[in-house]
Amino acid sequence: MTLPRYAAAFRLNFMVQLRNLWMQAVIMAIPLIIIPFMLPACKDTLRAQGHVTANGSEQALPGFAILFSMFSLQMVLQLFYNEHQWHTWERMRVSTASLLDTVMAKLTVAFLIQLVQVGAVMLVGSAIFHYHPNGSVPALTVVFLLTCAVLTLFGLLNYIWSSTEEMAMSLNNILGMLLAGIGGALSPVSGFPGWAQHLAAVSPVYWAMDAIGAINFDSADLAAVRSDISALLAFLLALAVLAAVLFKRGIQRKE
Repeated sequence: MTLPRYAAAFRLNFMVQLRNLWMQAVIMAIPLIIIPFMLPACKDTLRAQGHVTANGSEQALPGFAILFSMFSLQMVLQLFYNEHQWHTWERMRVSTASLLDTVMAKLTVAFLIQLVQVGAVMLVGSAIFHYHPNGSVPALTVVFLLTCAVLTLFGLLNYIWSSTEEMAMSLNNILGMLLAGIGGALSPVSGFPGWAQHLAAVSPVYWAMDAIGAINFDSADLAAVRSDISALLAFLLALAVLAAVLFKRGIQRKE
């Protein structure tokens, strides 16, 4: 990978995404609109679990930020599928930029989209819904950074696996809701049936929400959530290896 060619590819993909700012704004606004309706139920659930000072935002805000971040993975898919629709994929392959330059540029743009969306929802939501974690904010930041990275690679793997854009979009919505739901983005995993609590660990969202819960209520710092961070890093590594192994075959299916 060469830095000048990577930078050129990044700039091109970034400019393309600037044309879709309205869609990103909608995806950021929707959770902030829905959260007020969820706060009473989340507050009752958290207080029933012993968090007597909870106002509900501790569950609803990070949970919906992650949920809608998964929906925005459609942006990741479009970064790749647009090249096929515009018939520019072949031209891109014979350009001076390597395939690695192009893919890494697209993934960087996708990661930044995820990060900006989650950050905006959390910052605006914290002011509106009085979300004040009693633990380490840097630890919370690290958890969200890793979560966004994992979701970005999940989007890439979805592109590699899916033979058509329609299939990729459908899988994104179905798996996004499933992973967010069983991972505890919509309600605390501790309230699930026993079998579902064991199943929750297969979702990276579970480890993110577990760390966020410790930061919210147990004054956790980075060291206290290292097991959750290690799990997110393991997901990141596994997805990266799978994407690297399957990428060439996935591209050949679409050419």
